[in-house]
Amino acid sequence: MTRGRKAIAIAVGPLVLAGPVAAVPSEAQFAVAAESAQVDLATDWSPVTRLAPNPQSAALAVDGRGTVTAVWATSSWPHRVVAARRPAGGDWSRPRSLGRGYSPVVDADARGRVTVAWLSQRAGCTDGVLVARRPVGGSWSDPTRLTVDRVVAGYPHDGEGPYGAVDVDLAVNARGAAVVAWAWGSDDRDVPWRVQAAVRPVAGPWHAARAVTPASEARFPRVGIAGDRTATVLYGRQPFGRPQQLLARRWRVGSGWTEPTAVAAEGYAHAVAVDRAGNAVAVFSPNFSSVRAAYRPADGRWRRPEKLSPSGAQVDDFALAMNRPGRTLVAMGRGSGRVDVVERTARTPWTAPELVAPRGETVCEVVPALNDAGAAFLGWGCYALLGSYRPVGGAWTGRSTISPDSGVEVLESASAAVAPDGDATVLWDQEELPLRARVLDVP
Repeated sequence: MTRGRKAIAIAVGPLVLAGPVAAVPSEAQFAVAAESAQVDLATDWSPVTRLAPNPQSAALAVDGRGTVTAVWATSSWPHRVVAARRPAGGDWSRPRSLGRGYSPVVDADARGRVTVAWLSQRAGCTDGVLVARRPVGGSWSDPTRLTVDRVVAGYPHDGEGPYGAVDVDLAVNARGAAVVAWAWGSDDRDVPWRVQAAVRPVAGPWHAARAVTPASEARFPRVGIAGDRTATVLYGRQPFGRPQQLLARRWRVGSGWTEPTAVAAEGYAHAVAVDRAGNAVAVFSPNFSSVRAAYRPADGRWRRPEKLSPSGAQVDDFALAMNRPGRTLVAMGRGSGRVDVVERTARTPWTAPELVAPRGETVCEVVPALNDAGAAFLGWGCYALLGSYRPVGGAWTGRSTISPDSGVEVLESASAAVAPDGDATVLWDQEELPLRARVLDVP
């Protein structure tokens, strides 16, 4: 495979920020600020742990106790979803199979309960959505099916494209309430796409899945859930021959889904995050090169989108995350290797772009993560995986090499999480290489 530039994608991970926003440094100031950090990125990284050979997809989450859960799907048919866990200061557990399927997503609450959702694929049926949960101190549950799957003779080996559920997303609040959303339909069978979702309260079973949209070519749902269990779904709707419009709907306890609200007239590679009060941020690209964001206060409407990326910049990847108090960070990477971040709170506007990496390897993936105290990690790369750390109240460190340039194997996915004690875990998958993880042990 030859090196090339990947179209804008989105990477989302649990992110928590606290403390004052740093001033925007010049490249010369950047080098000085990096020397003041207390974390030694050259020596504090653990050896690389290989978790699985050539996985199909992977994701990562950390709970309030510092236990990290990694999930992935096996590459061979029938695909299986697998999980491995690492307690704070401990070693990775043996992988545990959760069930058949692919494209898993994972999230965890403050007490330590973990939820995994994924796409099922049964011979002769449309693709569906399964979920499994692991209580504190317990074992993984058997999978719960959220979809009502149709019988389709010959599927999925009939040579046609996906039929049924795709694009699954998951969000869990601090108490354990959860929302899962997915798109359902088929391009090859002339079945218009629609968005469906299911909600689970803190106590009790999953509610029956509901249609969030009619069959109107609605796809790519992204979800967030507030501390009061108010859920938000952001999705794209693109009728044939027209730009993709971004819309959002909100779910409230006892009243169901609200009517759709327009967020952007045109937007792609979108993501949404919601804080515990219900404030929401949607980030997207209107043209596959720049980045914009729209804000919605908990008790208000979506505001007009604002441009976040520097004028004239070609952004190749961006990532959004928000902490429970409502601080938000968007990281943006360019092909030149430059990485910038912008931040806001529920009370303050977006900052100017802050330089984290001035230049270096081509960037086709960016992945940020923070804990509740404000310790932050940011990873980026394309053929190598690099990273920078920001201790509580400090500045971004100089970059470190987490995985050196592989030559031809491009990064297919990367996830990161920062535990309550400040340790950062990074999970990454490179084309035709094993799924790997490293831990930054913060003093």
